[in-house]
Amino acid sequence: MTSRGETPRVAQRFKAFTPMFAFTTFYMALAAFNFGFDVGNFAGVQAMQPFAKLFGQWNEEKELYALPPYLSSVMTATPFFGKLVGAIACGKIAERWGRRRALLCLACISLVGVTLQTSATTVAQFTVGRIVNFTMTGFCIVVVPIYQAECSPPELRGLVNSTIQMMIIFGQTIASLVNFGTQHILSDASWQIPVGLQFVVPVFLLAFLHLIPESPRWLLAQGRWDEAAKSLMRLRGRKEMESAIQDELDAFRFANANTSKGTWAEVFNRTNRRRTGIAILAMFGQQITGQAFISQYSTVFFQQNGFKDQAFLFTMLANVAGLVGTAGTWVVVDGFGRRPILSVGGFMMGTFLMIVAIISSVSNPSQAAKETMVASMILFNCMYCISWGPLSYVVLSESASARVKEKTSLVACCISILTTFVTSFTLPYLLNPPYAALGGKVGYIYGSICFASVVATILWIPELKGRSLEEVDRLFDMSLPAWGFNGIELDPEDIGSDAQQGLPTHKRKDHRNIG
Repeated sequence: MTSRGETPRVAQRFKAFTPMFAFTTFYMALAAFNFGFDVGNFAGVQAMQPFAKLFGQWNEEKELYALPPYLSSVMTATPFFGKLVGAIACGKIAERWGRRRALLCLACISLVGVTLQTSATTVAQFTVGRIVNFTMTGFCIVVVPIYQAECSPPELRGLVNSTIQMMIIFGQTIASLVNFGTQHILSDASWQIPVGLQFVVPVFLLAFLHLIPESPRWLLAQGRWDEAAKSLMRLRGRKEMESAIQDELDAFRFANANTSKGTWAEVFNRTNRRRTGIAILAMFGQQITGQAFISQYSTVFFQQNGFKDQAFLFTMLANVAGLVGTAGTWVVVDGFGRRPILSVGGFMMGTFLMIVAIISSVSNPSQAAKETMVASMILFNCMYCISWGPLSYVVLSESASARVKEKTSLVACCISILTTFVTSFTLPYLLNPPYAALGGKVGYIYGSICFASVVATILWIPELKGRSLEEVDRLFDMSLPAWGFNGIELDPEDIGSDAQQGLPTHKRKDHRNIG
C-alpha cells in the first residue's frame, strides 16, 4: 500500500492546466451558458410589461399585466419535457458516436429553439421554442460532466466539473443584467433582445468544435488506441513526459474505463446500485432544495412584495452572489472536499429559507423585515451555488461506474429533470392566490428539505476528492461506508487488476501485453 499524499495546494493544481486543457474546460463549460441564460432570462422576461401584455392579462389587484398562475406554470415547467428528451437522446448519441457529436447536436438544437422564441407571437410558439431550447439543456447535463470527468487530471476534476454550474449561474447573471437594461423599453424589443442574444453561444460552439479533442477514454472504449493517445497528448500538453501519458493510458486500459458496454440491468445490480443511488441522490438534491423558487420566480415574487422598481435589481444581485459563490467553489472543492461543502451548504440554505418563511408568516412585516427577506434569498442563492449547484455534477461524474456511465447519468438526470418539472409546475400554485397562496412560506417546505439533504450527505455521499476514476472503482468494490472513503490508501499496481473483477472474463485485458 502506498500513500496518496497530501492534497495539492491551489497553485499546484492550477499548474495542471495546459493551454489546450484550459480552452477545452472553457469550451465545455460554455456549452452550459444558454442553459443558465434561458432560465435567468425567462425569470425576468415574464415580469416585463410588454411580454405580459402580449401573453398574459391585466391584474387589477397588482395594477400591472401578469401571466396568470396556470400560464406561468405551463411556460416555465413544460420545457423540462424537452430537457428530458434531450437527456435521453444525448446518452445514446454520446455513447455510440462520441462526445463531440453530442456537442454538435447541442449547438444546432439551441439555434432552433432561440429562433422560435425570438419570433413568437403566440404562447404556443414561445413555449415550443423553450421546449426545443431545453432539449439542448438535456444534452448539456449529460455530456458535459461525463466529458469533463473523463479528460480531467484527478487533482482538477472537482474544479473542472464545477465549471458547468459556474457557467449556468454566469448565464443567469448576464441574463439578469440584460433584463435590467431592457425592462423599461415599451415595445416587444424589451424581451426579444435578451431572448435573441442566445444565438451567440451556439454559433461560437459550432465555430470552434473542430479544435476540441474527443474523450480519450471513449476512444479507448472503441478500440481506437492511437487516436486516444493523440487526444490525451493534446490535453496534457507536449511538456508532459511521454512516459506519464503512457502510464495514464495504461491505467485507462487496465480498468477498461468507460467501455459503455454495460447493460441496463448492471445499472441496478448488486455491484452498481449503490453508485447509481448516490448519483440519483446528488441530482435529486440539486433540484428539490428550492432553487427553482429563487432562479425562476424571484423577480415576480419581489414585485408582489412591494419591490416593483427594485425587483430586477434584486434578481441581478442574487445572480451575482451565485456567481461569486460558484467561483469560490473552484478554490475549495478539491481542498475541503465534497461532503463538508454539501453539508454546510445545505444547512445554510435551509436556514435562509426558514428566515424567508418566518418573515412571510407575519401579517404586516416592516420594511426592514422585507429587506431581510430579500437578503436571505440572495444569500440562499450564494450558498446553493457554492454547494449543491456545482457539486451535484461533480458527485454524478465521480460516482457512476465506468461500464454504465452514460446510463447512470441518464437515469440520474432524468430524475433531476422530473423533479425540476414538479417544483417548477407547482410553485405558481403554491405561491399565488386563489390557490395555496403561501408566498414566502414555501420556505418552510424547501427549508426542511435542505436540512434533510444534510443528513443524506452524511449517510450516503462518499468523499472522492483527488481520486482517479480507477481508484473510485476500487473503493466502491471495498464496500466502505460513506464516511470511510477518505484516507484509504491504495496501491496503484492493484487498481487495474481489481477494477477488472466485475467484467466478464472475455472482456478483461491482460495488462502484461500492453506497451
